[in-house]
Amino acid sequence: MTNKMNRRDFVRLSAIGAGVLALGGLGVKELIESGGVQEVAETRALLGTFITIKLIDTETDRAKAAIEDAFAEIERLSAVLSRHDPASELSILNRTGFIANASPELAGVVQKAIAFSELTGGAFDVSVLPLLTLYGDSFADGGQPPSERAIDTARELVDYRHIGVNGRTISLPAPGMGLTLDGIAKGYVIDQAAALLKARGLTQVLVEAGGDMSLRGMRQDGQPWKIGLTHPRALAGYYEVLQTSNDCIATSGDYENAFTADYSWHHIIDPRLGHSPREVASATVIAPDTAYADAMATAAMVLGVTDAIALFEKLPGIEAMLIDKGMQSHATSGFYATAISQG
Repeated sequence: MTNKMNRRDFVRLSAIGAGVLALGGLGVKELIESGGVQEVAETRALLGTFITIKLIDTETDRAKAAIEDAFAEIERLSAVLSRHDPASELSILNRTGFIANASPELAGVVQKAIAFSELTGGAFDVSVLPLLTLYGDSFADGGQPPSERAIDTARELVDYRHIGVNGRTISLPAPGMGLTLDGIAKGYVIDQAAALLKARGLTQVLVEAGGDMSLRGMRQDGQPWKIGLTHPRALAGYYEVLQTSNDCIATSGDYENAFTADYSWHHIIDPRLGHSPREVASATVIAPDTAYADAMATAAMVLGVTDAIALFEKLPGIEAMLIDKGMQSHATSGFYATAISQG
């Protein structure tokens, strides 16, 4: 993991900074100035991205201790779930194709991933790693997408139905298979960190990782938090500014790690076809938990506007807004009732 911020990290952390500055409004500003509450925040590089925790509390020492404990939990989970750490359980599974007595966290996240794959008809599939690796290597080596022949060969290793989970034993039966939990692990660790902070009695909480976040508590003035959604084609500025409270939100976009300047080839690969999806530039999902939102945002990029909206309209607790390549937005019927647009 490099400590150098990429475009996504810069924009996301800037967006969250603006949202948190707005979260307290006049009420929190006055309380901070009078010493009534303090804002305590920290950002660390983990899970291949930057993770930020921000708290507003009357007891600074308690907030700092809680943040330290939350990051300790995130670091523990990173040692299990991160494919960027060669010593993690996930990396061991990918190297050997088998892991016995896996931690409950790894087994649980893989089981969640399989369930999300079933729900989305394979649009979300954590076994897509061979294709992702193929694309990364091809563009790094020659600046071009891989051949269709190479894509077809890699696709033979991609199918969530071949992942074996028997209790805490996980197996990948075909040599060369591998899992990437990038589309669910960030959401999962956010949920665990937010739960730890809630158990400590902290009610004004933001936990954010690479644009995925869990928000708890209203602003001090009784208003919802303000969150800026990154414009997919602007280095700075927001496509929308939303107000929301007690929600879990995830955004996936073609701009996050694009292989080409026109965003036609990027890190999101349709596991069913082997190509980057071409219709959607960005997908933002609000869900009951961040792992769910994380997976559904990735699935929405693959499914496209019509199929994603149709699916989400059937799922309780899911709302979404998709931005197509023409920068037009498409939202589920309840999205703006859940996240009130301010921009």
